[in-house]
Amino acid sequence: MFEGGADPMAADDYMDQIETHLTSMDVTDDHLKIILATYKFSKGAKLWWKSVTNQHKVEEMSWDMFKELFYEKYFSVTKRWELWEQFNGLIQGNMSVTEYENKFISFFRFTPKSVRNEVDKTRKFVSGLDYKMRPLIMAQYFKVYLEAVERVLMLEAEAKDRNAGKE
Repeated sequence: MFEGGADPMAADDYMDQIETHLTSMDVTDDHLKIILATYKFSKGAKLWWKSVTNQHKVEEMSWDMFKELFYEKYFSVTKRWELWEQFNGLIQGNMSVTEYENKFISFFRFTPKSVRNEVDKTRKFVSGLDYKMRPLIMAQYFKVYLEAVERVLMLEAEAKDRNAGKE
């Protein structure tokens, strides 16, 4: 269900879930996609959709147009830009590697498609690592994101083992 509201991440999650379902059900007709997506609207989202149906010929609407209207309402360009800026400034800081990687992945979906290749993704992840780990990973020059993450997790575990041995 999607109620609407002020949380743009919930809107993006909803759209991602709907598109996954539509793909798995092999739904290709735009009008049917819209019907299935809006079927799960409730509360504010349902009221918004009623106003859209009064202003647009829904039966002629494309899926892309539906998504554009949906994102315009529930996930503004300004909010997407803010998340992109947060992603650009993301650093590990006091987070564990797992926490950092989870945050990295949650923000990565808001990057422009032009920087969504494996090498750029890996470089961005490595550049935000803790200053102690970053040179160790950069020296190995990983091109595959998951390989870099795995190596950093191994380094973190090793560092914890060393620190435990000192105590």
